[in-house]
Amino acid sequence: MCTFDTGSDIARLASTLADPTRANVCTALMDGCAWTSSELARLTGVSPQAMTSCLSKLEESHLITRMSQGRHRYVTLSGEHAAQIVEFMGTMTPATPSRAIGYRQVRADQRLRYARTCYNHIAGHLAILITTAMQTRGLIDLQDDSIRLTDKGTLWFADNGMPESQLRKAPRIKGCLDWTERRMHIGGSAGSALCSHLMNLNAIRPDTPRRALHVTTTGKRWLANQLDINLDINLDINLDINEDALRETQQP
Repeated sequence: MCTFDTGSDIARLASTLADPTRANVCTALMDGCAWTSSELARLTGVSPQAMTSCLSKLEESHLITRMSQGRHRYVTLSGEHAAQIVEFMGTMTPATPSRAIGYRQVRADQRLRYARTCYNHIAGHLAILITTAMQTRGLIDLQDDSIRLTDKGTLWFADNGMPESQLRKAPRIKGCLDWTERRMHIGGSAGSALCSHLMNLNAIRPDTPRRALHVTTTGKRWLANQLDINLDINLDINLDINEDALRETQQP
């Protein structure tokens, strides 16, 4: 049952993320990497002093963790729960493209929608294709907001070099509402294991802008062989620049 204290906590969290600088910091940290305060200050265009205040607010709301490594202090999201909050907040925004200022921004937006990291797992259209393919093959059981890894799915992970020991961290698998697709993709330790495995195979690799993922030729072959996903049909069209859409983004 919701209490007044719970309502106050929600209001405080919403207030924290209502600030554009703090929201941009959280979005940057969705790549799962550790950033320094100075890097985040440069990214968001604020002074080091303003960034220090910004990070304190985020830490008070348990959205970030700060850690020391030698002479440097780094910032990360506090965990997958924080990433899920940020991703979910993204789904609450209007499902319209950003008002990009030119070709490069349109291209960057499309790459993020194509495939990106969501903290420690894959998000974007690629993630939805993977989730749908796994459901079709009976590897997962996805119903509304619930998702379960089947026995067949556990064997599939093991056969592909992701043993059950990698799936023991709770939650084993969970649905994460995709910010751009408005559908559930795979999170939890299963999503993390799959992302790491594909990175190790050089099937996917970091792209620009930050958080975007590029699917390599090896990756296309792996996805076709293991999940019958043909990216040349399903994904490449999303990287075509629509000149009419580009002109619309340049209108005042």
